[in-house]
Amino acid sequence: MNVVSQIKDIRQTGAIPVMTDQQGQLAVILVTTRGSGRWTIPKGNLMTGLPDHRSAEIEALEEAGLIGTISEKPLGHYQFWKRQDAHWALADVTVFLLRVTAQAEAFKEKGQRDIRAFSFEDAADNVYEAGLSALILKARDAYLQA
Repeated sequence: MNVVSQIKDIRQTGAIPVMTDQQGQLAVILVTTRGSGRWTIPKGNLMTGLPDHRSAEIEALEEAGLIGTISEKPLGHYQFWKRQDAHWALADVTVFLLRVTAQAEAFKEKGQRDIRAFSFEDAADNVYEAGLSALILKARDAYLQA
């Protein structure tokens, strides 16, 4: 079997959720993946008929119950290899800043993932993809400038 023929590309959208914690410090909220349990941001496939930033906003709500204001302009992109049923897919994720104002008590994937607030540095250290790590650090400046 030709491995190259088994590679397919996919596009996804994601949100870097930022909030002010109970001590008044900025925090990034990460979720675990359902498969490997690694820390990441809320993300998923594009939703037909919606702009990318709205898809990212919905992913944050479904995966972590996060509610807030999403930026329309992306922070950037990162890529990762995603294992699918019969092949690997190179996922290109467009990432947006989400200013979190609340967390819903009930949401679609409640109980399926761990959700935790991190400092920007700790969040950047706990994600697997170097491109995502860089975007998390970039999100701090974007949050403070707006």
